[in-house]
Amino acid sequence: MSKPNRLKNTLSLVTASTALLLLAHPLSAQESTTRGLHLGFHLQAASLTVENGDAAGGGGAGFRVGYGINRIVTLYFEADAIAVDAGDPNIFSGTWALGHGEVGARFHFANSLRSWVPFLDLAIGGRAASITDVETGNQDLEDLEVSGGAFSFGGGIYAYFTETLAMEAGAKFSTGTFTEVDLGAIQIQDLDIDAQSARFKVGLVWWP
Repeated sequence: MSKPNRLKNTLSLVTASTALLLLAHPLSAQESTTRGLHLGFHLQAASLTVENGDAAGGGGAGFRVGYGINRIVTLYFEADAIAVDAGDPNIFSGTWALGHGEVGARFHFANSLRSWVPFLDLAIGGRAASITDVETGNQDLEDLEVSGGAFSFGGGIYAYFTETLAMEAGAKFSTGTFTEVDLGAIQIQDLDIDAQSARFKVGLVWWP
């Protein structure tokens, strides 16, 4: 093989190798992802305030299923179950088994080269509670259920162990009203019982 041909082949090999290295480097350096399907499970501490009464604390757990349509925006469904001893005796005092179900959007401040990603949350959905040991107006009642809509907002951060597995820590605050009370044989609608809840979550998130 002539020297010009050997030189041409060498330059071609160097060029191809350099291109492969440039392509491989961002892939090897990628530390996190927010795209595609993700599954999350979390434990949480929570508080509930009814009709501007004293906040009462409790705790529970929840899960989330979401899909990242791009690096910034993820749409999700989340459900939480919380046990709280709460309530104003003039409204409904007792042990609340409170459930949140909501659909929302999560907005990531994403950079795939970082192993941490902050985010903001917006969600709408409903809350329902089964209340036992009920007292209202200093009178005991049968167990009852209340339900209504809610708007939630919050934020937090992912800390990645691998590109597709992260620890999540965050907070979410919900406001709305309970509009329906179910006493079993009797249902009362069109009520307006203000309630605010806060959830402080720690859990794991996986992008399969």
